[in-house]
Formats: sequence, C-alpha cells, structure tokens
Amino acid sequence: MNKNILLSLVVGLSCSLSACSDWVDIKTKGKLIPEETVNYRYLMNNTENFKYTLAYHDVASDDINMSDETQQNAVYETDKFIPIYTWADEIYSQSENDQEMNAVYQVIYNCNVVIDEVMGSKNGTQAEKLSIRAEALVHRADAYLALVNVYGKPYNTATAATDQGVPLLTTPRVEGSLPRASVERVYEQIISDLNDAFEYLPDVPQFNFYPSKCAVYALKARAYLLMGNYTEAKANAVEALKLQSGLENLNLYIGDAVTYPENLKDKEVILAKMPRTTFSLTSYSAVDLVLSDGLLNLFDRDYDLRYLYFTRPMSELGVEYTGRIYFKNHLYNSSYPKYESRSMGPSVPEMMLIEAECWAREGKTTEAMNILNTLREYRFSPDEYYTLSAATATEALGHVLQERRKELMCRGLRWMDQRRLTNDPDFPTQTVTRVFKGTTYTLQPGAVRYTFPMGELYLEENPEIGQIE
Repeated sequence: MNKNILLSLVVGLSCSLSACSDWVDIKTKGKLIPEETVNYRYLMNNTENFKYTLAYHDVASDDINMSDETQQNAVYETDKFIPIYTWADEIYSQSENDQEMNAVYQVIYNCNVVIDEVMGSKNGTQAEKLSIRAEALVHRADAYLALVNVYGKPYNTATAATDQGVPLLTTPRVEGSLPRASVERVYEQIISDLNDAFEYLPDVPQFNFYPSKCAVYALKARAYLLMGNYTEAKANAVEALKLQSGLENLNLYIGDAVTYPENLKDKEVILAKMPRTTFSLTSYSAVDLVLSDGLLNLFDRDYDLRYLYFTRPMSELGVEYTGRIYFKNHLYNSSYPKYESRSMGPSVPEMMLIEAECWAREGKTTEAMNILNTLREYRFSPDEYYTLSAATATEALGHVLQERRKELMCRGLRWMDQRRLTNDPDFPTQTVTRVFKGTTYTLQPGAVRYTFPMGELYLEENPEIGQIE
C-alpha cells in the first residue's frame, strides 16, 4: 500500500518533536493545530528536526580508498559501507530502510508542516510567520538539492526535463503515490523555495544553523554550479561572499595549541548541516574516511596545512591499519558525535571556489587565480610559497578544480563533482577502480551507479518510484 512507504519516509515526526518540551498541539495524521505561532518557532529552533543531510556518497567518491586488507576484512558483511564503496546495484534489501534518505525526507516533512500551517497560526505577527516559513523553505531546498544529487540523475540541460529525479513532496501528507519528479522539476522547486524565502530572512544568522539571505545565495550558487549555469552560479557566490567572507587561518591551529572551532561555531560555515551516518564504529567509522592517493598526491605534503592538520595517519586513532584519514572531526572539542561534526553545508571557501571556477570558465584567468591565492594564503605558513599562477584559462580551471578537491574533501561535494564533470571538455571525470577483498570494482564516467539505487523495500511498497537504469 502506498500509505506504508510515505509513513516510512516521514515516520518519527512526533518522536523528534518530543525532544522539544515546549512543542505541543499535535493532532492526528501529523497535522498541527494552527494555534500558537510560537509553537512553530520552537520547532524551527530544535536543530534535531532540520540539521541532517546525506553523506554516504562520500564513501563512493574517488577521494576514498581503503586498501588495507586487514581493515577490509574487519568490515562487517552487513555493513552498508561495502555496497556503497563497491557501487553495488543494490544497497538495501527488501527488509531494510535507507536511514539516510529517511532522515532527509523527515526534514522535508517537518518543513512541509511548517510551510503549510504557520501562516494560519495565532498570536504571532505577519513578519514572525513569514520568517518561520522562510527558514523552512531553505531547509527544504537544501534537502532536495542533496537528494536529487544522490538518488536522481545528474543534471543535463538537454535531458533534465525527462530525466528521473526523486519523489517531490511539498505538502505534509502521509499517504499517496510517490512517482519521481523530473530532475528539472526538482531543481525548479529548489530555486523557487530559495527565492520565496529570501525577502524574509536576515542577511546573516545569529547562529549558522539558522537560514539567512547568505545561505540562500550560497545554496543557489551550489545548485546553479551543478546545473552548469556558471553565470548564475558566480552571481550568487559573489552575493554570498558580500555577506559572509571570513576564513579560518590554519596557522593558528597547528600544533593543537587551540582547538579548531566546531561546525556550529566555524565562521566559514554559512549553513550548518551534518551527516546522518550509521556505519558501525567497531568495524569502520564513516568519520574516519581513508583518503585515496589520488587526493593525497594533490597536496604539497610539506607545506599545505590542510594536509598536515586535517589528514593524519590511521595510527593516530590507535589502530594498526595503514593509510591516511580525514582527521578534522577529531580536532573539535564538541559534545556532538564525531560524524556529526563534519560540515556538509555551504561555506565561504566553497563560494570562493565557485566564483573562481566561473571566472576561469569565462576566460578570466587573473580573477580566478586571485581568488584561489587569497584562499591559499590561509592554508599555508606565511613563510612558505603558496601563490599559484596560470598562463591560460584552462590551466587556471585545472588549479581551481584541484583546489576545490583539497579544500572541500569529505563534505559530500566530490561525488557531485564527479557527476557534473563527466562530459567536461578539459577535465572529464576519470574511470575509478578499487580492489576490495580480492575483487576489482570499476566505475566508468557516466555510469548508472553514479545514481544511488532506491531501497527494495520502497520499490515494493511504491513501484511507481522505479529504479534508474
């Protein structure tokens, strides 16, 4: 029955609300009694309801490579790491829920409740209601941008109108059919939500969990980049940077004299989003992503502080496995689980790199390299040579894409880059090969497995979703 799948995607709303003692007025079928505007504010202020995004696709990207045989053998056969890492045709069996997708659709359900009902609530001003609704619109747009770039086909201007995206839910219903919307339709909804929210948000938030005008610009810049619309991507990245442009100077943190600021206190984070990760910590932790030589070889290993500070030998975790891991999560002095400290939302460096890439694609070499070297100034010791130069726009673009890969590692963006660059004329996505437990796996550019398969449980309940082949 269709009702079952919808419930499995949005189940837990009332449970998630229980974390907020001030949340009341729950009525049947997930609807809220439209009484007090303040109740909707309580909901928006509870980060548990809106903070999660997707992260499993980091494991599938070419930035990750677990080559240590002992560690491979320690991974449980039931761990979702294996099918994701090996680009399997099936990740979830008929009895398993996709916990990551469920978490993000629950964010969407929470947003839909607010968007649908807050304007009819009582004892709140029109401005308060519009502000609350705007925040929900931004969270919904972020959720769909993540979903369509993992479970939908990559954006292709020529085919986006017919390419399959993801189920698009814009009302808080708990039953009904779940056909996939087209990729184009999902992106239209994302941009529409962001535009609709813009007017009613502050320029920058008091805390980076809250949506803002800066976050709207940043998410639009990310979306347009993934669409290949470099004019709009650059324009929105520039506007985002006018509102927030602070960078962390890594020289201040080398030697662990000062604890690196956690996600919610990092001045580079524009909108804080965290992964919903459940890999077994006793066999392989998703936070401790083993970095590939292809990524590590891009760094100046002697002077690049990102390599020296944000990556470390596996041995620093007290294990015997070889390889170098993404270590930034372990630098926080935070009560959050380590995996939740990974910053997956848009950031100042991402906006700088989007702007630089768009300049390079326009043939403006000087503009692109100036931005790149401004960022690198904060990533190298002052007495070390960090300046890059480029004789051509193509060379500048190459530098930007390499810098993007280093700067934004383990934030969910490399997988999206591999998808969008498949047919890039100068820097096309390369074939990825990895060996796991004696078997060689290969992922060709443009392969269907660049789109994650839907869980068999969902297809059984709602066959209209369909599997992308």
